[in-house]
Amino acid sequence: MKASTKKAIENAGMKVYGNYVSVSGELFPLPLVQGNEKLGKTVWHSSTVPTCGTISAYMPNGETITQKGTCPCSCDKCYATTGNYLFNSVKYSLIMRTKLLKEHMETYFQLVAIQIDTENIKKLRIHASGDFISGEAAGYYGILASRPHVSAWTYTKCTMSEDLRRLDSLNNCNIVKSIIRGHGFNFGTIAHVANMFYFLKRAGKSVYICRCGIDKEQHCSNCDGCSSHEYVLFVEHSTGYQPEKEKLLNKFIELVENQKNEVSKNA
Repeated sequence: MKASTKKAIENAGMKVYGNYVSVSGELFPLPLVQGNEKLGKTVWHSSTVPTCGTISAYMPNGETITQKGTCPCSCDKCYATTGNYLFNSVKYSLIMRTKLLKEHMETYFQLVAIQIDTENIKKLRIHASGDFISGEAAGYYGILASRPHVSAWTYTKCTMSEDLRRLDSLNNCNIVKSIIRGHGFNFGTIAHVANMFYFLKRAGKSVYICRCGIDKEQHCSNCDGCSSHEYVLFVEHSTGYQPEKEKLLNKFIELVENQKNEVSKNA
């Protein structure tokens, strides 16, 4: 934990033990995490338990802790339930961050604000895993409305409530719809993604295909697709799907390279 972050947390009346904060007698990890190889190191993110089911993990003392997920769906091809998310340490962190959000929401956002300010965070991905719970969108609105220098974005499978629409109305926050009415999820094979792209373009929508599906070096640090378009599409990953074996790959690469960005959310 950064020294300035630790000091700000202690000044707020909370005790810090290593990288954990004591809240009501329990130790919790900080809400925001610095980006991974997909997001890039300049992008921070929040994450909660994915799926609508329940996951379990072992605590440091060997006891089992469980937590119900925050997402309204349990998709078969959800990347947030595969790969690194299967490790106990990752599941434990997700469970504790979800518990902090659900049981101590005011403290959760107090810590989010401290992290943004002391770490000088400029890019924030809300929910690298999981989805919104009641009151959460309002919490992020209060933080982002007073920090216009922070560019934030998120995906949701939830119905756009008044709080979500209000959050989406901020110039520095964009909510991307994970489910496209009449067309399914915003991810899939390259054929599915191409069909969705043309479907949305014909409807006059702001749409962008994420380059990550064809460029392994691409990450969110040097892209603003998710923060500036109503719809973002991407090739499915963490499912064993191999787009490089598709006959349509070259045509798909051409589409991604030449996609028009003249229509954006804030145009």
